[in-house]
Parts: sequence; structure tokens; C-alpha cells
Amino acid sequence: MDNNTEIKAEAVLKPDAGAENENAQEKTIALLKERLQEYKTKSAEATAAIKEGKGRLRLETPIMANDEEISELVYDFTDLTGMEYVAAMDSDPNAMQIFKITYRQGLALFATAAAKHTESVDSRDIMERIGMTDAVEGVQLATLFFSSSTRAGRLRISKK
Repeated sequence: MDNNTEIKAEAVLKPDAGAENENAQEKTIALLKERLQEYKTKSAEATAAIKEGKGRLRLETPIMANDEEISELVYDFTDLTGMEYVAAMDSDPNAMQIFKITYRQGLALFATAAAKHTESVDSRDIMERIGMTDAVEGVQLATLFFSSSTRAGRLRISKK
């Protein structure tokens, strides 16, 4: 909540405010409903982007690339080629599991997908300059895409 919402919320808690208190309550409830609707809309958009494997990640900490500040990365995992996927997966020589990706692999996969669709930045720029909280999101996006792609791929395999 922002400072304005907190002040309005405090007004609701005052016991002897009368009609003013009632008006403040109604405004606070309306504001909270509006914020909840905004959250639901953003959450639905994020869920759709995750399912589709493509979207935009607004960076908490912008990165610099080619003397340009990048505040948003556009990514599309579905547009990666087999060689780009393999190169990202080979980025971690210590990876042992074939059904789970490491953080390094996830970051490489996200950086490759984002560099392909974000002007003025390459995957190395992203991997070396992305902030920690943004990297967490990128790795999670890559991990979710990897897991869902693996499940979907199994449904296309047949015995004959």
C-alpha cells in the first residue's frame, strides 16, 4: 500500500469520526477493490505469458547495453532454435540431471530468449548485468517453460 492508502486506512479505524469515518471507509474499500482488481489483471497477464512462453519482464534494476539503458526485456522461448537451446543447456558444465535445469542453465536460456527479441542487447549483456531479483524471475520463467515443454513433448511421443 502507498502512504495515501495507509492514511485512509487509519481514518477508518478512528472510532468517533461519524459521517467522515463512514465516507473514509467507503473510499478505502473502493481503493482496495481497485488495487485488488489491478493485481488480478496483472496476475492473469503473467500467468498467460508463462503458459505461452513469451512476454515482457520489466526490470527492477535497468541494465546498460551499448550506452543504452534497458528497463524491459522481451522474451520468447518458443522462438529459440535447437542449437540455441543446446548452447544454453551446455552453459553449465556441472549440470548432471536431464530432467531439471540448473540456475546457470535457466539464466542462459532466459538471456538467449530475451536477447533474441530485445533490441541493443545480447545474451552476454543480460547474463552479466541483470540484477539479482530480475535474474530470479528470468530463471523461474525459464524453469517453468522447460518443465512445461518437457511434459508437453512427452505427449507427442508414441511407440509406433
